[in-house]
Amino acid sequence: MSGLAAATRRTSFDALLPTTDAALLAISRFRKRLPHPLLEWLPPESVVSRSLQKASLLEEAADAGFAVLETTQCHDPEQARALGFPVVVKPAQSIVGNRREAARVVSDAAELDAALAALGTPVLVQRFYDGAPVLSLGGVAWNGKLVALAASRWARRWPPADGAASFAETVVPPREIVERAEALVAALGWQGIFELELLRLGERTFAPVDFNPRPFGWMTLAVRAGANLPAVWAKCVRGADPAPLVVARTGIRYRWEDGDAKHLLWQLRRRRLRAAGAVLAPRRCVAHAYFEARDPLPLGAAVWREVRRLTRRE
Repeated sequence: MSGLAAATRRTSFDALLPTTDAALLAISRFRKRLPHPLLEWLPPESVVSRSLQKASLLEEAADAGFAVLETTQCHDPEQARALGFPVVVKPAQSIVGNRREAARVVSDAAELDAALAALGTPVLVQRFYDGAPVLSLGGVAWNGKLVALAASRWARRWPPADGAASFAETVVPPREIVERAEALVAALGWQGIFELELLRLGERTFAPVDFNPRPFGWMTLAVRAGANLPAVWAKCVRGADPAPLVVARTGIRYRWEDGDAKHLLWQLRRRRLRAAGAVLAPRRCVAHAYFEARDPLPLGAAVWREVRRLTRRE
């Protein structure tokens, strides 16, 4: 933190935007060490901590009008087995110790024991809904209101059962879902960029499964679709009037290249040729996580990183 403080004092900045859960948590806890104007926008430490707690999302979901997944908060393995299998095991928050830990889908007792050993306790155990579509809302909340919004429907994920979006498309979300999302974010007290992931359990039934109070993986899709969330956030930080609501255009697609490539290989190994063909099918209006013709280095770096990882494994 001392190094970050020194760096921010050497150059003039208007604001500091953490981009990972670990950075957000650390900067929030030690904000007094940083120049005060950089974090004037950041909610109080108690709000930041609560926004990162997965149980807080469930506590506020029902009051906001969302469905709530069947969940057990567990302190020992016997409690965790109560829902049966398969289930999703989530840490209390994504930062466990000094490392990031994602949720895990477990199918038997051995996998559950391994998850508990890695995540510690308490954990949240939720019933797993295989194949349930994901609707993800990315946006900017300011003074209790949504000022920018991009909604995406995930077509593919990596890993397939519980991973991030590897292919997605912007859509028009149901109006009542947007209103509920606004109420939920306001109840958490969060202000700034966020992502809210929802499982679609029925025609009008959605259940929150994750809340990320920070920039997120498919941000490039929101920007390409006309909802430049970082720019809207910066305007709010500078005191500009954010009205009217900035909404992403529909029909713009997103591909996370290495995630989608891994998804393709996963489908081929299982001889799911139709699903593999969907990955290979050409699409128009696609925003890429890394690739851009005028700036090829990010994709090159991603490929090189994957090659090195595979080489070390061999």
